[in-house]
Amino acid sequence: MAEVFVNMGQISSFKTQGILTTVGLGSCIGVTLYDDVAKVGVMGHIFLPRSREKDVGAPPGKYADTGIPAMIDEAVKLGAKQSRLKAKMAGGANLFPNLSANSTSIGQQNIDAVTEHLKKHGIAIVGKDVAGGHGRKMRFFVDTGIVTVTAIGKDAVEI
Repeated sequence: MAEVFVNMGQISSFKTQGILTTVGLGSCIGVTLYDDVAKVGVMGHIFLPRSREKDVGAPPGKYADTGIPAMIDEAVKLGAKQSRLKAKMAGGANLFPNLSANSTSIGQQNIDAVTEHLKKHGIAIVGKDVAGGHGRKMRFFVDTGIVTVTAIGKDAVEI
């Protein structure tokens, strides 16, 4: 079965089968969208909560506000229906708590932004492993819709 690694700011997809994997989820958010009828899966590796005007030309997957719509478009292009899409997410860690003692960490800002944009597009979050202080790896098995998350030094868990 084919496996594709989704790097920071990227969006990748499979129809029917394949494994989408992202590693190095610290404050970043790994997001999956899945239509279990069409067997379409999309994964994005969101780096920051929102784009800025000066970020013209940046990959849409880099930001929650551009990445979520781009992921939906990719799923629909492969035959998914937006009304059937379900989301899972992992990441949003606060790896440097001393730096964010007086403000909201970038990890929490990413969690909030991804949640807000999924809600705005009517997509339910059916699984998540977010926050905390540890990095994660996320694997999405498109044939079954199963998403596993492995935290550093721990066993994989299904979300």
